[in-house]
Amino acid sequence: MNRLTRHHLLFSLLLFGLAVRLIFFLQIKDTDLIGVPLLDCQAYHEWAARLAAGDWGRGQTYWMGPLYPHFLAVLYLLFGVGSLGAQAVQLGLSLVNVWLVWRVATLAMATPESPAETPRPGIPLLAAGLYLFYGPPVFYAGFQLIATLATTLYLLIAWQVFLALARPSGQAWFILGLLVGLAGLARGNVLLLLVTLPLLFLNKEWRRPDIRPDIRVWRWSAALVLGGCLMLVAPTVRNLVMADDFVLLTSNGGLNLLIGQRTVGGGMFAPVMDEPQAEFDPSMEETLERELGRDLKGSEVSRILTHQAGDTFLKNWRDMPRHYLLKTYRFWSGYELPQVVSYDFWRPRFSSLQVLLVPFTLLSALGLLGLYWLPRPGRAVLTILIVTYFLSLLPFFPTSRYRQPIAPLLVIAAAAYLGAMLERGRLKAGRRAVWLVAGGLLILVLLPRWSALDPVEVAWQVHLNQASRAAKRGDLAGAVERSRLAEEIRPGLADTPFRVGGYLEELGQIDEALAALDLAQARAPNSRLIPYRRGRVLEDAGRDDEALAAYVRAAAMDSAWSYPLLRSGLILRRQDRREQALAAMENACRLSPGNARIRANLASLCAETERFDRARGLLQELTRDYPVYLPGWFNLALVELQTGRLPQARQALERAAALRGITELESLQIEQLKQALDRYQQGSP
Repeated sequence: MNRLTRHHLLFSLLLFGLAVRLIFFLQIKDTDLIGVPLLDCQAYHEWAARLAAGDWGRGQTYWMGPLYPHFLAVLYLLFGVGSLGAQAVQLGLSLVNVWLVWRVATLAMATPESPAETPRPGIPLLAAGLYLFYGPPVFYAGFQLIATLATTLYLLIAWQVFLALARPSGQAWFILGLLVGLAGLARGNVLLLLVTLPLLFLNKEWRRPDIRPDIRVWRWSAALVLGGCLMLVAPTVRNLVMADDFVLLTSNGGLNLLIGQRTVGGGMFAPVMDEPQAEFDPSMEETLERELGRDLKGSEVSRILTHQAGDTFLKNWRDMPRHYLLKTYRFWSGYELPQVVSYDFWRPRFSSLQVLLVPFTLLSALGLLGLYWLPRPGRAVLTILIVTYFLSLLPFFPTSRYRQPIAPLLVIAAAAYLGAMLERGRLKAGRRAVWLVAGGLLILVLLPRWSALDPVEVAWQVHLNQASRAAKRGDLAGAVERSRLAEEIRPGLADTPFRVGGYLEELGQIDEALAALDLAQARAPNSRLIPYRRGRVLEDAGRDDEALAAYVRAAAMDSAWSYPLLRSGLILRRQDRREQALAAMENACRLSPGNARIRANLASLCAETERFDRARGLLQELTRDYPVYLPGWFNLALVELQTGRLPQARQALERAAALRGITELESLQIEQLKQALDRYQQGSP
């Protein structure tokens, strides 16, 4: 097969891939899967929309890797917020990744004796074909998810590694460091490559006699690290300026590490808290602040959760070997774990995906074996890239779409294995049989029979997610129909009507939402969350007396829970039953003494009942513990104004006005109070 023929075949593959992506785009563009993002997709979409509107997140450190939201924001500026342009670009990028697989495979199959050409030119073409027919890259490109961009960056890193080794120079390794740092802005675990890539210098295949390794190697390694660290300067400075917090990249590492040590998740993502939806705290920042009773920066939250992760590991050390083996298996097995969206559920429903027949099991099993059949230099590079990425994810939850960036590299190794097995005269029959048996056995081991989730449970979750999407776009009939399907699949669960109640409330169907919650309560009579949720629905609907009764019931079911008492106090305050409200808020503060919101409301009630000294003391303690909490300073200014201490009131108000991230409404309230202070100073009422 000559070069022209290979290029024609590659062009044909890319043309086929373009057709598949175009059909998939046409099939998915009018569905709720794109139109109504959920979970991580929603978080990325909302973050990118804020960036496109000029909101840079004042007062907050980066929570997730910032590269993808900024990439998405640029696409929103070009094509419009929420447009399909982002999906179109990502699908195009996924096709570029097929070409990159071919290019990297060409470099991986080269040898030092013939660096310009590969001795087995069909292998790169086979690798491109295998990756072309692997479905998840196409599927994930249709969502606001980082998988496509992260895969492109990892392939570019692999390409640059080969270039930097073939023609080593400080500039080449510096560029490689920049690429690693850029990929780290998308997914921080990639930064481990700054430590492991210099190990490639130990490979004799890459040494040249005219280079003194004791000098040049150190310089190239330093250039690599310098390039990577340089890419971290921008997010670090941004975190310092915008949030007054020294965070190199993101502040979610501690939380993800804690999730990764919890054996209850079975090696998958599992939330670390059990709170009602309205008070759900994904970052754990507010929860820790309530526990410690003071304001925390993002870096402090991450450190605390990292310590908790270490304590969890040590406390359950007997279970950790099995836990980590399970996570390892989930990473390498062929099961596409349904996180955010379920590939296995949706694949049969899109004809464009049904033609993509290559499973991850094949890539994983043959790819691991195929590393042996790569030329030694290429084997060293791909092994470092694959193993580093795997180990960097292992402490967390290395499943499903998180493994997408190394799928192309496994494809290249799998192609090398298949090429060796198919090449005539390369192996004796006995040795070929051994390798074929090894490949078959490894495929059987990695088949996801026992580790896969129950398809019924997955379908139930998908239908509820679709019900949520329908509710968000105001489709009552669609939400009801999807909820009915979820109930039919898994009848009798309390969680189904509990979640449906939230969707119905979102659609303004209050009575129907309450009926759903009543059904959930009948199925789970001991659940504290259901009466609390019922109270929130009633309160939002203005039915305060009924809401108060629901909160009383929730509080009776969990006497150590402060939220029902907080909500009860707020209702009683609105009803001008201040003494009862004060008693409820005192009890809430006793149960959760570090809760800034409870303390602020308790201080306000003390002021309203003319307990000014107590109110002042509470607010002074609150502003000491939470110096960036606006209600603390604002309420303190009010109390000082009410007691005639105008200088102290003005000082508190100035502290409130100086806080970052103040909304327009809050600025207006501060200005109105400032005008009231001016009138008092001038002697007018």
